[in-house]
Amino acid sequence: MTASVFFRAIAALCLGLAGSFSAQAQQAPEQVRIALSWLRNGQYAALMVADAKGYFAQEGLKLALIDGGPAKNPVPVVGAGQAQFGIANSSAILSARLAPSPVDVVAVGALLQEFPYAYLTLRKPGDPEPTPRDFEGRRVGIQAPDEIYLKALARRSGIDMSKVKVDMVLATPEPLLVGKVDFFGALLPNQTYQIETETSRPDGFPAARGKVWKAVRFSEFGVRHFGDVLFTSGALVRERPELVRKVVRAVARGLQFTIEHPRETVQLVDAYPQQIERADKLAWRLKIQTPLSQSAETRAKGLLWMDARPWEDLMGFYLEQGQIPRTVPVSDMATNAFNPGIKPR
Repeated sequence: MTASVFFRAIAALCLGLAGSFSAQAQQAPEQVRIALSWLRNGQYAALMVADAKGYFAQEGLKLALIDGGPAKNPVPVVGAGQAQFGIANSSAILSARLAPSPVDVVAVGALLQEFPYAYLTLRKPGDPEPTPRDFEGRRVGIQAPDEIYLKALARRSGIDMSKVKVDMVLATPEPLLVGKVDFFGALLPNQTYQIETETSRPDGFPAARGKVWKAVRFSEFGVRHFGDVLFTSGALVRERPELVRKVVRAVARGLQFTIEHPRETVQLVDAYPQQIERADKLAWRLKIQTPLSQSAETRAKGLLWMDARPWEDLMGFYLEQGQIPRTVPVSDMATNAFNPGIKPR
């Protein structure tokens, strides 16, 4: 072999290796960071399932979850560019968009079609369902930030608040279980687990034995609005719409799987890294959470769909309570432009 042939062979090999490395680099998945509003648990099952089933990978993406917790708000995390997407209550998006220093965030899908806040009470299984008027002459336990919900419920339902004793309580349901309050403000997928556990124990709290929880739902008697929504920055919507489309599609597929395959969902989420809930609680949670992820609108148009009316009702409620200075078009804070139209079979 001559020297010139040898060097040409080496050059060809180098070019081939360079091309191979370039192709691998092009195929490397893009990391997508999603900031959560709370600790990593079954509340975010659709995201973990989408990751475990490879739906993000099929979009050329690698998911990284940023855990939330007490005093951790995902809205400024996304607004500052520390995550491209986040999960938060729809009221957090509204408040951010109408704050004195607005945060440019946009909801791109609703994981929960109903904000799951409710007033829980203990009754015998055959007792009638409670209504807001049952608050009169009884004690209602709430956390301080939830007082605006009680005021709105009273106004809409004609409750005479002079006949209601309001107690400020912690987020655990012990006051209800021991009989210190008659109604307890809670989130349906959370505190009801402890209530069911205690009411089923033969040695449980005497006031709770033989009873079941029943709920006065804020979405039914107060204001219907979305619970958890998937959101991103307005800049990402404008500059990288295809990335937004990929993420929404992966999450919608994950949500579809959780609805169609609850048992496998429990297994996948139970095994997911740093997820904190046990399998029994995950199975219980999905029974309550899954119906909340669906509505007439999602059945007609696809999972994650956001009808304008709940946003409008939420703005009216917050304006009435003095929480925002004005209303804006729903299109300023939410869009269905990226919805893939995926429906459970």
